[in-house]
Amino acid sequence: MSSSLSVVEALLQEFHQPATHNARKREIESELIAFRGQQSAWQLSLQVAASIEANQYLWFFGTSTLELWISRRWNHLTANDRILLRETLWNTYANLSVANVPRRQRDTFAQLIALIGKREFPEDHPNYIVHCLELVRSQKFVLGITLLRITSEEVVNNRDCVTTERQNYFHSCISMCIPEILDLLTKYLLIAVCHINNKDIHTLPNTFVDYSLTTSLPNDNQLRSSLLELLSCVQHLVSWTRTELISEYFLMSILDLAQWRASQPETSLAALSVLNELMYLQKPLPHALTMMTGVNGLLEQHNTTKQQSEMYADKFRELLRLYTDRYWSKMVQQNDLLESFVKSLYCCTISKNGALDFTEKLEIWTPIVKGLVLSSKQSRYNDILYQLVVEIMRRILFEFNKSELELLDNELVEENTQTEWQQFLSQCIECVALVAESRPNAVFTQVSAHWARPHVYLLSLESDLDNGKLYDLGKKLKCQAFNEYLRDLSTVCQAVVRLSPLLNANSTEVGAEVTSHLKLLTENLLALLKFFTSNKISTLNLDKSTFQTDFDYLYAQILMALRSILPMSISMRQDEVIQCLLDALGIIILPGNVAVAPIVAISASQLLLCISTVIRPKCFLETLLVARLIQAGPKLTHLPSQCIANIYKSLLGYLALPWKNIEEQQQDYTWRSNHLCEYVKCLAQNLLEIDMHSSVSKISSVMPNILSIFSEVLEYFKDSCTSTKDMLANAFKPIITKTLMIFNNFGISNSSLSISAAEFSLSILRSLLNQVGSQFIKDMITLYITVCSREQLNLNQLTVLEKILQMLQIIVQQPGNTWTTMLPSILNFTIEHVLPLLQQHHDSSLVDGTDISYMVYTLFDSVLLHKWQYFYKPHMQYNGSLLQSSSENLHPEHFMAILNAYGQVLVSGNDPNLVRKVLLSMQTVNERWRLFQRALFQDSLLVSFQRALINLLFSGEGSLHFDLLANVLYEMGQVDNLKLRDSFVTAGFPVNPKYLDMICLSTDIPTFSQKLSQLIQDAHSVHITQT
Repeated sequence: MSSSLSVVEALLQEFHQPATHNARKREIESELIAFRGQQSAWQLSLQVAASIEANQYLWFFGTSTLELWISRRWNHLTANDRILLRETLWNTYANLSVANVPRRQRDTFAQLIALIGKREFPEDHPNYIVHCLELVRSQKFVLGITLLRITSEEVVNNRDCVTTERQNYFHSCISMCIPEILDLLTKYLLIAVCHINNKDIHTLPNTFVDYSLTTSLPNDNQLRSSLLELLSCVQHLVSWTRTELISEYFLMSILDLAQWRASQPETSLAALSVLNELMYLQKPLPHALTMMTGVNGLLEQHNTTKQQSEMYADKFRELLRLYTDRYWSKMVQQNDLLESFVKSLYCCTISKNGALDFTEKLEIWTPIVKGLVLSSKQSRYNDILYQLVVEIMRRILFEFNKSELELLDNELVEENTQTEWQQFLSQCIECVALVAESRPNAVFTQVSAHWARPHVYLLSLESDLDNGKLYDLGKKLKCQAFNEYLRDLSTVCQAVVRLSPLLNANSTEVGAEVTSHLKLLTENLLALLKFFTSNKISTLNLDKSTFQTDFDYLYAQILMALRSILPMSISMRQDEVIQCLLDALGIIILPGNVAVAPIVAISASQLLLCISTVIRPKCFLETLLVARLIQAGPKLTHLPSQCIANIYKSLLGYLALPWKNIEEQQQDYTWRSNHLCEYVKCLAQNLLEIDMHSSVSKISSVMPNILSIFSEVLEYFKDSCTSTKDMLANAFKPIITKTLMIFNNFGISNSSLSISAAEFSLSILRSLLNQVGSQFIKDMITLYITVCSREQLNLNQLTVLEKILQMLQIIVQQPGNTWTTMLPSILNFTIEHVLPLLQQHHDSSLVDGTDISYMVYTLFDSVLLHKWQYFYKPHMQYNGSLLQSSSENLHPEHFMAILNAYGQVLVSGNDPNLVRKVLLSMQTVNERWRLFQRALFQDSLLVSFQRALINLLFSGEGSLHFDLLANVLYEMGQVDNLKLRDSFVTAGFPVNPKYLDMICLSTDIPTFSQKLSQLIQDAHSVHITQT
């Protein structure tokens, strides 16, 4: 070994010693990099690579050095050097011992050979593929197959160090060899099938298989590893080759190898991976009947085979999901195959392998259920779909499936709103709902049939309580079965909630049956609600920790079930039933009663909101509950804020929304408006009575909470009719006025006050902009801009600034010229105050944690799109799709400021979201207003933007936005292609000038994009090989 290699080996040994500190490791890295740059490095590394038994650190360093020379310094080698390198690697590789050399080293050698082949085949090494296939046919089958696979990987690997032209040429040349390669691999697959099935290969006709190939793929102890390499190579080849080259025998062999074999589990898994690769292809597959028959066979075998590995089961589910999605349209045309598949899939689905397995199998049914609805064969499969619903209900109820359900966690997972059990329920019930979309009444009947058992059990608890059987009751409550009954009943309730909107009670055939079921369900739900609101269990002196969560969840589900069937249940609309519901809701939400869980209170408020806004009974305002809620006013602090907001929506909605089936003259808007104002004033009393000299802490204790609720309430009514909004505007105007006074007094120094004020003002704009009056809105916006401009902005005000920017955007997006007068102050504030703050702290984590930067550029985009007349005055004549506008820019300082801000985003390229926003904005504005053709843009900005876009294309982030960059650059080139060509030249692209001319003179975007992509690829290649 040469002295240089000895030094390198010593450095590598030292580098990998645990005691070597990081500073020394960096020194060693520098010395190793320097060695790689020496002219003799590749020759020394070739010596090391040829010696497989060498020190492993040294061997891998040597091969990585060779890869560097082949990839980046190939042009520095002479013709003789290249031949020596190629021949040495080929000879060494062909003489490797498959049994003794690890797979990683085989792959590394093959990678080096393939990299050379990518540069030399076919001109300098015309026999590359011939040698590969000869190696496959030899006793070194695994080496040949490995080299074929890695060559296939190089065909689709667009390396920066290879020009696009060379990459495409290599792809084309290898593609010409694919028919021969696939033919050879198909023969090996047939041999593999015979070997693995212990079948004499000579039973196959010699027209199908070459008997001599068995010497390279014998049925020995190396068969398993050889098959894995073969299937791995096949999987990669089918990912990019033309699918019409795939023969039927090829497909049949893969399907056979994909069968589960306990003695060859890895082979079965690898063959399944090939099938999944085919399914993922976005192009037609040949031999559809063979594929469908084969998958049916795999499914039947899957149903009858025990103890398959978990990995195989997962991969097989993936195959079924991809297959049903892709082949459904063909399956429908084959009645026998479809019927066999659906029946086998049902048997597969109902086999118990855990909750996750079951829900993933239900996903497979999605295209089937949807497809049956669209086809004429739906009735033929009704029975099996009903059976599927029955099975789903059995799997989600403890009554039938305790063993699986008790394994699911029912504790809330962080960053997730559902427990594991609830997620399982939701997925299963969604599948039931999918079936119910075409047969809602029948499925609803199936689901509601599971109500009786847990319902009767809960009624027995009430009976024990009423009859004083407290000992029996205590035993039942402490029993695990109690939790299971609670969960089962809440499960049925959840299913009812999901299915109710699908019901068709007006159907002449089944309407009466559904009405009957709804009536019975209503009675049962009301009985349960009465039991729960009696609080009999809550008053018992016993430990409720074991069942309280499930008890509360069922309580909430009962309320949600009542809300879901309320619009369609005739019996629930009767005055006495509504009164009963309101009495129950009063027990839950009125102050002074037994406290309930937040989920129960929120569900109760949602039911109240439904009664108020959907049913709207005439007696609503006269009920005791509503009277007490109005009397309580803001004194509902014992409830969650969401619940309070729903109560306010209910009462305000009943007063403000038009009454149903009442003529306009009898709506009595004056009386209702007066009552609405009184109630809103009552709710906001504490805020309205605030003295401007009060302490910040006192104001902070009142203002944020009430305004947050009011904001949500106003958002609820933003799509309401004009009369409703007029009344709301009249009621809330004193509140917004007071809010603005407080904001003016305290400014943005107090985050809590300023954010709540801005959020409430934003809700006013979204919901009541036209009702409060344009002058009021202008004064409000002016106030926000004035207050923020008079103070030194800092990062602590980012949230309130974000709200203010959203308000400004709403103003800018309003049609007409009413708001155009506000643009100078809006743009001055944004450009002179907000933008400098963001640019100064662009790398701050506080800025990254908000959407404020995105909001600034969204505002600029809105100004350019919706207020173009601020910059260019349109003429009156109409020409094509645009009003012709004057060439003189009316406000060049603001126009240039916006576009300069755009340019800074493109130059920095730090934030992909902002870059995308700016590119989309420029593209859209140009399409609508011909931005790039404006004289000011052409004279002052065009060249700068072209260079910024070209530099961004060449950067690492350019590929993220290539399509947008190409589109914008193309449109700019259409304005002046000479300037575009000069911009490319200035950027220093080392390409032929004629090729630049071809790009700049392209007359359509697809051609431009294709040639631009090739230019970028070639520029990267030249840059890498020259550095």
